[in-house]
Amino acid sequence: MRTAGPAASLVAGALDALEGRRPKWYRLLRFGAVSAVVTPTTLVILWLLHAAAEWPAWQANLTAVSAGAFPAYFLNRHWVWGRSGRNRLWGEVVPFWALTLSGGIASTLAVDAAAGRWDNSGLLVLVNLGTYGLLWLFKFFVLDRLVWPSINASGSRQPARAE
Repeated sequence: MRTAGPAASLVAGALDALEGRRPKWYRLLRFGAVSAVVTPTTLVILWLLHAAAEWPAWQANLTAVSAGAFPAYFLNRHWVWGRSGRNRLWGEVVPFWALTLSGGIASTLAVDAAAGRWDNSGLLVLVNLGTYGLLWLFKFFVLDRLVWPSINASGSRQPARAE
């Protein structure tokens, strides 16, 4: 029987170290996984609407961002932050959509400005992705601290704010 080598010990040690930080790290990793699913879908929609359907860049981007927001909300709420039950309109839905709309407006302005300079759908996708990347950590922070509060040090959830 072979014993675990140094690489396996290193991985096991890293996993043990992360175990104490599990909720925060797992939420961040899951938030990234949701983005890894939603972002390519949004970018494909953007490219198809702009390149294939010849929509104006700002319309294609706004439509693509809006289409990606629906699965992003439900995946984040249920899978990343483990929330179930009724959606709180003012405590969850409105703040999430306000963040999404703000990001959508920022990326739409960036894509529209880039479209005026370059007539290349691939570059527009990169501009959209760059704008999204800049806002990604900010959105995680707001969702984690304000919309779906993190698990506190004692292991219990912080109380949800009343609507």
